[in-house]
Amino acid sequence: MKLETILNALQQIAPLEYAESWDNVGLLVGSTDANVTDVMTCLTLTPTTLCEAIDRKAQLVVCHHPIPFKPLSRITSETSTGKLLLQAIQAGVAVHSPHTAWDNAKQGINQQLAEMLDLTSVRPLQRFTNGTLTDDSVGIGRCGYLSTQEPHSIEAIFQKLGKHLPVIHPRTTHDFSHGVRKLGIVCGSGGSMLGLVASRGCDAMLTGEATYHQCLEAESRSVAMILIGHHASEAFAMNILARLLQAELQDLHVYSSERELSNF
Repeated sequence: MKLETILNALQQIAPLEYAESWDNVGLLVGSTDANVTDVMTCLTLTPTTLCEAIDRKAQLVVCHHPIPFKPLSRITSETSTGKLLLQAIQAGVAVHSPHTAWDNAKQGINQQLAEMLDLTSVRPLQRFTNGTLTDDSVGIGRCGYLSTQEPHSIEAIFQKLGKHLPVIHPRTTHDFSHGVRKLGIVCGSGGSMLGLVASRGCDAMLTGEATYHQCLEAESRSVAMILIGHHASEAFAMNILARLLQAELQDLHVYSSERELSNF
């Protein structure tokens, strides 16, 4: 199967137009004319995941985090990024990253987290301003109401997420008994979106990680910061992406990484 066919299927799942302007998404390494039989998904392309892809004969890695992320003036083995890219190119492994397009998509990572928590009246924290995107269900992050009449405790939120996510690292700026009614969600390193979450009237924010000063700011705004770990907030969705792509292209062999570290 031509790589271009796979990219078209990925575009239906996570349209690149949904990516944020600062992001580096799409095909980052490879040729659209290449033949592909095996695809591996992972959160991050590392020496471990790239070696796994090569060992398992994958011709395409779909990694959530872009590599390269920032523009490069040269690609050499003197840098870790350059070394990885050279190894991928030499092995004939193409690299595609959906990143914030997958975060923001209609059934993307933030929406999946909202559904794990059974949020109601779910909306993006911010709709896209691009005039060609008119779907109210896509945009940056999500916010919604916890489904019961009484506020959920932060501990109950962690417990519910723990049923879906194998490894979470629960931390919060508030006591675990603190009640939450309206929750904002931004996967990954979402602390910079605190102002947006607060402006939507949320009394808590769920994200992977935030800085010390972002946590202090959350406390001053009376918004409980609920942290589960960057990996935990996103890696699960790469398994889902593999299943969606497999269902779309049944002649393809699609699987997620088995070696990617999950204990951080």
